[in-house]
Amino acid sequence: MKEFLSQKILDNSVEQYAWFFGIVLVVFLFKRYISGILGTLIYNFFRKYTKENRVKQFNALIFRPASWFIILLTASFAFRLLKFPKAWDVTVIDFDLKTILSKILVTIIAVTFTWVLLRVIDFITIILRDRAELTESKMDDQLVPFIKDLLKIIVALISIGIILGAILHFNIASILTGLGIGGLALALAAQDTLANLFGSLTIFLDRPFTVGDIVKVGEVTGKVEKVGFRSTRLRTTEKTFVTIPNKKMTDSSVDNLTLRTHRRVNMVIGLSYDTTTEQLRNIIGDLQTYFDGREEMNEENFVRFDSFNESAINLMVEYYLPQTEYLLYMKMKEEINFLILETIQKHGSKVAHPIRIMQQKT
Repeated sequence: MKEFLSQKILDNSVEQYAWFFGIVLVVFLFKRYISGILGTLIYNFFRKYTKENRVKQFNALIFRPASWFIILLTASFAFRLLKFPKAWDVTVIDFDLKTILSKILVTIIAVTFTWVLLRVIDFITIILRDRAELTESKMDDQLVPFIKDLLKIIVALISIGIILGAILHFNIASILTGLGIGGLALALAAQDTLANLFGSLTIFLDRPFTVGDIVKVGEVTGKVEKVGFRSTRLRTTEKTFVTIPNKKMTDSSVDNLTLRTHRRVNMVIGLSYDTTTEQLRNIIGDLQTYFDGREEMNEENFVRFDSFNESAINLMVEYYLPQTEYLLYMKMKEEINFLILETIQKHGSKVAHPIRIMQQKT
């Protein structure tokens, strides 16, 4: 057994390989428990900010990135048990293979650590969303996804900077100087992105709408579900998901339907030409009395003899309903429609309909 373990393969004994793979295998088998312990330690920093125990939810979020981070970090330390084979001592583009492989491994570890941080930001967003729901203001509900995107962008940029500068040893200053040469092209390429970013800042400052409001932008009407860095997302009445760039949201006319106080109803009712003047006056009088007697309908409501049509006497009815919620509005509108029809029938008139007289061909 000692002879077998002492055998050399690529400058390393079988025993050294056994220790390496054994350490990695143990960590791989117990990665769930190790990541759970790591997750619980990190969760303790957020425990006081949430009333409920969300440790399971937090561990579920970071399990995959934390597992990969633990395995790769363990493999990095386990590699120290092995010697780099002399047969692999080659140079590739002015860099020896050992350095290249080491940089790749450290870069992957840094990427997985960034992945963990991004999942932690997701959990922070959950806490902020729960706290925002406890307040009456919708502004904080709107800020939560914005803060989430902002933190993720900052973490990603810092991670890229560390990988390029500290790990790969690129000269960040020279890279930025090089970007200055193509700065014009870069600015043109990022023009729409910057316009959308300033559009999102305008939305947060002016607050023409907040998350949960129903708005109309051009031909699109929907409920605001998210205001992000680049775009605003609306859920339409057809339950589709529409993404509108923030630049368009600020440049276009945005009609916030949630802020309206009343819904306007305007209709033209055609009465039969059999309707007498007295019947017409009684119908108009009864309907106007009804609208004037409703205290909640205190806007300009009127019923007027509007015009003569080819097949009907046109009666214009216009009123405002205080119910801004759509289903309640439709219910009240239906009740008024029944009332109008009953009033017309009560006074012996009827709603006109076009009559076509077909001439018989001879």
